Amino acid sequence: MHIPDGMLDSKTWITAWAGSAGVLGFAVREVRRKLTDSKLVLMAVLAALIFALQMLNFPVAGGTSGHFAGGAAAAIILGPWPAVLVMSCVLIVQALMFADGGITALGANMVNMAIVGPFIGWWLYTMLTRASASRGRRTVAAFVSAWAGCFFAALSAGLMLWISGRVPLGAALGAMGFWHAIIGVGEGLITAGLVSYLLSVRPDLLDASAETRKVSMWPVTATLGITALVAAGLSFLASSHPDGLEFVYFEKGLGAKFAEKTLVNSPMPDYVLPGIGNESLAGILAGVVGLVITGALLYAAVSAVRTRRANA
Repeated sequence: MHIPDGMLDSKTWITAWAGSAGVLGFAVREVRRKLTDSKLVLMAVLAALIFALQMLNFPVAGGTSGHFAGGAAAAIILGPWPAVLVMSCVLIVQALMFADGGITALGANMVNMAIVGPFIGWWLYTMLTRASASRGRRTVAAFVSAWAGCFFAALSAGLMLWISGRVPLGAALGAMGFWHAIIGVGEGLITAGLVSYLLSVRPDLLDASAETRKVSMWPVTATLGITALVAAGLSFLASSHPDGLEFVYFEKGLGAKFAEKTLVNSPMPDYVLPGIGNESLAGILAGVVGLVITGALLYAAVSAVRTRRANA
């Protein structure tokens, strides 16, 4: 679902940049006011985990593939505003370090995956769990909410392509919606698994109205961190089929031709660490480097804005 440079016209990507920047600024303000030290560590580890899981494209019927986006999961676990920062950090690292998503299109990708997906997922999860907070209901709600977040983020991306004059409206909504309705099943299963795990070990983390227990976060963060490393280590098993957006636009030929642009020479394009002869090893190492950078960047950036608040 990562839109590359050149696919959107200037009015669309400039508007998306302006909108995403405004939401990002508000998210920074909200996180600066409310975030605790333990949640900061969880944010960083979750950002690294989402980065790693996004590398694991899984095959979908018809010669396409999908990957975990993570926006709804981040919003359910952390809340919508921290999720905006987590997903924005992931997308920035992907665009700059790995040429996954364009620089001009970064604002659009943030709108779709850091704003639409998380907020749709968070809102629906909140609605579905309002009547009952049982573990089973919350796990099912996580699945449904993550599916919806993936689906509506894809529709948002499709609308941007249509507004840019690249894709007919029917393809923008129909084809993107169809394939991401299938991809969303994987999104939902992974999100439900994460939520179920946290409900079993630290249910207080998922209860916004409760005080977080004064116990160590390290068992949870260590487990999620190890899972991220394992996911990066398995990246060589990822499907090579095009993802939903690429399949609809290029493989099906539903999108208008455009001049692809390279605005930044990314050091590890296509998630391959240069200078490594073994392609699988190069991909694994690139994934490990990427998840470390993502987690560290998130931690450093949020720590910096919290320090400014303390010194203000």
